[in-house]
Amino acid sequence: MPIWAFLASMLVALMWAVSPVLLKRGMTRCTPNDVPVVRSISFFLTMALIMLITQPGKMPFMTVRLFSGLAGSVLISSIIGDLLYVYSVQKIGASLAVTVGSGYPLISVAVAVVLLDEHAGWLVWCGTILIISGIAVIRLDSAREEGTKAGYLLVDFDEQVKRRANMTGGIAMALGSAICSGINIPLIKLLMKEGGWNPTESYFLRGTVFFFMAWAIREAQHRFSPDSISPIEKMPVMVWAALLGSGVIGMALSGVLFALCLQNFPVSVISPITASSPFMTVLLSRIFLKEKLSGVQSAGVALVIAGSVSVSL
Repeated sequence: MPIWAFLASMLVALMWAVSPVLLKRGMTRCTPNDVPVVRSISFFLTMALIMLITQPGKMPFMTVRLFSGLAGSVLISSIIGDLLYVYSVQKIGASLAVTVGSGYPLISVAVAVVLLDEHAGWLVWCGTILIISGIAVIRLDSAREEGTKAGYLLVDFDEQVKRRANMTGGIAMALGSAICSGINIPLIKLLMKEGGWNPTESYFLRGTVFFFMAWAIREAQHRFSPDSISPIEKMPVMVWAALLGSGVIGMALSGVLFALCLQNFPVSVISPITASSPFMTVLLSRIFLKEKLSGVQSAGVALVIAGSVSVSL
């Protein structure tokens, strides 16, 4: 792999590490259901601007079959996967959510082998074992922490139940997000190949479909479940800035760069490298969100990162 591709993949990982920190900041004054519509604005506008600058007057090739695949891909990743991801960040924090969610290369490699005829060597399977082990260590250590808080035994049974439910639910949601991402990554490459789309065209189309999907779901929530959303027009400026920034960094810019890497190299190589983002997220979360991991959880993070590196070799 050329050095530019490795550095580009690491830059994607850094962007994906910054995005959940911004999400966590933004969710202080809104619900997780408010996040997709705000992110869809900055995602769509950023990609429209990039498209206008780089390919003025040009529209990507499209067929009914390609549109169906694109809509399914966006639904899996940007709607279902991202919503699970946002809820997991809210429940268990950015550090653990990103770490557990970084198991997506396992799914990506398996799907790429089937859909794209890519080959997975022994290092991929060693990395798979390490990633699974890291996630298991994090989950087992969370059981130890369910009955304690700040070093003291929780005598409030209701509080214990609440913490247990948050940890279990948050990890389950992060794993669900990882599955969605793992399925989606090979689909992105397959759609680019079938449609002849370059990275900018691919993510311009994704941003457009995501924008209309997010606002259609928002309208349905407003009609049938108004208590599940909050008035985004009343959100503080800093919340808007954090969520819009997450859309620009975590979806638009990182997406184009990621698609460029996928266009030139196998999914089974690129996706594990980008899964190194947990280490960066842990550092950023400690600095900006004051989140701390236990020694055992830190060991779990290390196993996940080691697995990601192993798969990428």
